[in-house]
Amino acid sequence: MKLGQKAIETLEKWGAFTDDRRSLEVDAEKVSITGEVTAADKLSCSLSELRVQPREPRQLSTEQLRAWGDRVASRVRYLLEAIETVELDTAKGRLLLRSTPPEKKPDRSVLYYEMLLLSSGDLSLSRRRFDPSDRSRKPEPLHCTRELVEKLVNDLAETAP
Repeated sequence: MKLGQKAIETLEKWGAFTDDRRSLEVDAEKVSITGEVTAADKLSCSLSELRVQPREPRQLSTEQLRAWGDRVASRVRYLLEAIETVELDTAKGRLLLRSTPPEKKPDRSVLYYEMLLLSSGDLSLSRRRFDPSDRSRKPEPLHCTRELVEKLVNDLAETAP
């Protein structure tokens, strides 16, 4: 059974809930994927973050990190905005991908996905809101249908190094 289906089974067991935080955890041979689910119903859920961790320690080269980012960016094209590499920090072994272009709201705030890939093989996906009035960045829930959760979990697992 693929990881995405395991995630859906967990959501189905939980049923509908709001104003709660539950840890979604699915494991495979190569990776573990965890997410904090803050609400769910029959068709969708809200996640505060989705994380991928390798089951065995990794130390990716800059080229491997860049190739991983390219695989993720070319495969995960179905979020509200496309994600693309915006910064590679070779000294810290980090690759940052963000929405391109981000979503601009009438109140001038900007919503975007942020994906951080580390040379350790860890990945985190979150959604952020930038408020230009005070230049703050705040977490924003990732609202996902169950179908999107299944596809995203599978794709992140399959693109992992």
